[in-house]
Amino acid sequence: MQLPRTAIAIALFAASGSVFALDAKSDLQELLAPISTLKAEFQQHVLDADGELVQELQGELALARPNKFYWHSDAPDELVLVADGQAVYYFDPFVEQVTVSAQSEAANQSPFLLLLDAEASAWADYEVSNEGLSFQLEPLASAQQQQSLQVNFVAHEDTPAQLNELVLDDGQGQITRIQLRDVKTNVALPYTTFSFQIPENAVVDDQRPTQ
Repeated sequence: MQLPRTAIAIALFAASGSVFALDAKSDLQELLAPISTLKAEFQQHVLDADGELVQELQGELALARPNKFYWHSDAPDELVLVADGQAVYYFDPFVEQVTVSAQSEAANQSPFLLLLDAEASAWADYEVSNEGLSFQLEPLASAQQQQSLQVNFVAHEDTPAQLNELVLDDGQGQITRIQLRDVKTNVALPYTTFSFQIPENAVVDDQRPTQ
């Protein structure tokens, strides 16, 4: 039986979309691959569903591929987040509490941590598309509890494309924009950058699964 032309067209369109998605994912991973380490200052703006600014933070971050991350926002909203490859430590100095979670679980929930590991299985939960140097990671229907992420690069003449902005959408209308400045890549970082020492008086909420 010969398929109608409309059915053939739909099938070709669907197939081409899959190819484009694979190309976008490969292109994104190719842009990230040369980054062994990154250090930058950041400014974060959180907007509610009405576009109103509800929080503004600034501070510094660092990463080392494949799976280490450091984030420290300045007072008065001081927060520290450290991913050491095995666990993620989230420290709120105001309430003196440390929340610890398994990094594999955190990466499954956050596409931001996913960017640190090209081999992570959670890549399969996202469809990747792009317009130029702006990449969009959208969770598939089976992973709707996850956030979507926009990853923006900027390229100047005779210089490689550089990561300069991340935009997180929580799916409930809240948008978080993280703009990077003074970005330094592939510089030596002290190993202590990604080693978190729990403060003596801190309350610890360890959410890692028990062995």
